[in-house]
This record gives sequence, structure tokens and C-alpha cells, in this order.
Amino acid sequence: MTDTETSMLDFRIVVERGPFDLDVEAVIGVGEVVAVMGPNGAGKTTLLEALLGSIPLRAGWVILDGQTLEAPGEVETLPTHEREIGMVFQDGLLFPHLNVLQNVEFGARGKLDAVAALLEALEIEGLANRYPRELSAGQRQRVALARTLAAGPRAVLLDEPLAALDINGRARARRLIGDVLRSTASAALIATHDPADALAMADRVLVLEDGRVTQFASHDLMRTRPASGWVAELMGYSFLEGRGAGSIVILGNGTEISTARHDLEGHVAAIISPTAVALYLEQPSGSPRNSWPCRVESIEFVHDIARVSLRGPFSFSADVTRSAVEELGIRDGDHVWASVKATEVVIQPIDT
Repeated sequence: MTDTETSMLDFRIVVERGPFDLDVEAVIGVGEVVAVMGPNGAGKTTLLEALLGSIPLRAGWVILDGQTLEAPGEVETLPTHEREIGMVFQDGLLFPHLNVLQNVEFGARGKLDAVAALLEALEIEGLANRYPRELSAGQRQRVALARTLAAGPRAVLLDEPLAALDINGRARARRLIGDVLRSTASAALIATHDPADALAMADRVLVLEDGRVTQFASHDLMRTRPASGWVAELMGYSFLEGRGAGSIVILGNGTEISTARHDLEGHVAAIISPTAVALYLEQPSGSPRNSWPCRVESIEFVHDIARVSLRGPFSFSADVTRSAVEELGIRDGDHVWASVKATEVVIQPIDT
């Protein structure tokens, strides 16, 4: 528990829902945006609902801007409507009988000074007279966020806010939502399954697995030091289990991965960063030891980086620049060669 001036949301959430139990502790800074990620059933939505007050704590605390909202056995629990925590649900939950301006003004609760600025920042000022049924999914989510922020909450929770959007809509919404959240003094938690959402909108990522935090770190630290196999895969790393044999790792399908080591034996994992993967239209000259023909499964852009998902002797990703993709001229379904230097393969022993 902390009460530093830079802390906006300080919590330890301990709840039980049948056989599932959640125990999560974290501190979110003023104006900080944190993505909450994890496999299905890890407890992401449960965490948000407990912070909101929808699920009572068995133990722990929720402290918002120095005020204790809940701490079983210590203080009286503050109800949801008094917590100054806003929630944006996956479907937006706009009032269908109110137009955009009226929806946002309802959230403002008489504090109308910020309404015009929010409409402009989220690029929905031109939609003020439209009704929810006349909006796209992305527009509805931006209106829902504007309505929530208009109330001036100290913390904002978003549960899969971009799940219903197509690729183009997601890219635009990420930019707008991320910019608006960072411009407020509120703390924000965004539950998402999409690493591109986390990379584009969040300052740090809180990873939940089986109801526990396995990593809470910046994007860069997660890329360079993934704390689990799930985190490695999330960040585009290949976490490839196999048998060590001198300088190579032999995967279950017989694929051999060369390393800079010469002492490998037993059960190990070969970890390959997406930034270590180079792409070519033809088999690279010099016959590098780790070189495989692959099919491009998908390409997704986050700022100037392209995440290229590949399927070859195993599934893996390459992070290259947008200009590199343009120069190669590759698209979904194309065939390329991927290579990785032996020195770029990281080895992690695995206890059997």
C-alpha cells in the first residue's frame, strides 16, 4: 500500500468467484494508462468489476487519490456510484433515445465546460445530433468514452473497448482514445486481448495468468525480458520447446535451430525475438543456418513498425519497419524467407 503524490490508484484485489480466485496488487500513477492482458479466464474483467465495486473484496484495498474506497474490516465500503471511477463497457451502453450531445451531457452531470473539448478531441463533434443507431461501432465507443470522461472521474476502466471494430477503425480509435486518456489526470486501465491495443494506448502492461500477476512492466521490458511463455508469445517472441544437442535445439517436428551455445542438453526453450527475424523474397545468400521458407499470415502496423505473422516449420513473428514491408511488396498470403542469426537465439532451460 502506498500514498505517494504520484499515485492515483493503489489496490490489492482479493476476490473469489466459485473455484476461481483473484489476487492482484498494483499502483497506477497520475495520468498513467495501463493495459490489462492475459489468457481467457485470467481475471481481467473480474479485476475491473472489483475496482468498480460490483464485486466485494474478500481482502485487500482500493485507494483512489489518497481516499480508501474499500478495505474489508478497516473502513466502510464506498458504493459504486460514489467512487469517481468511470467504466466504458465493450458495447458502449449508450442511451438510445438520446443523441450524441445529450449522451455526453448526461455524463457531465451539469459540468458542461468539458463537453465541447471532449467532442473535439475524440473527433465526434460533427455527430452531436445523431442517435446511437446512426453511429458506427467505433463512433459509439468514442461517445461512450466522452460520456464517461465528462463526469471528471479520477480513474477510468475500459473493458475490451475496441473488440467490435475492424482493423481500420481500431487504428484510428487507438490513437484518439490513447491521446485523450493521456491528456487527463485520471488513471486508466484497459482490458484487452490485442497486443497492438496495449502498445498503442498504454504506458505499461499488467499481465494476469490464473488470477495472478506474472508481469507488470513497460513494453520494452516485456519485449526484452518476457516473464512467461504466454508473455513471450504475446510480444511476438517465439517460445519454442525442444531438446538441446550441443549447439542446436531440436523441436518436436524435427526442425533444428542453431544457437551460439555448444553445451545444450535436455529440455530447453529457444526464444526468438521478432526484431531478430529478417525477411527476404528469395533464400538469402550465404545460407545462414537458421533460414526457413514461410507464408505471410497477416501484417499489422503499429506506428512505423509492422508485425508480420509467419507460418513455416513453426509459427512466429517478425517486426520490421513499414518501409521494409513496402520495399519487399509483401501482403497476406505471400511467400518469403525468414532468417535468424544463431547469436540472436536465447536459450532458457526448462525444468521437467
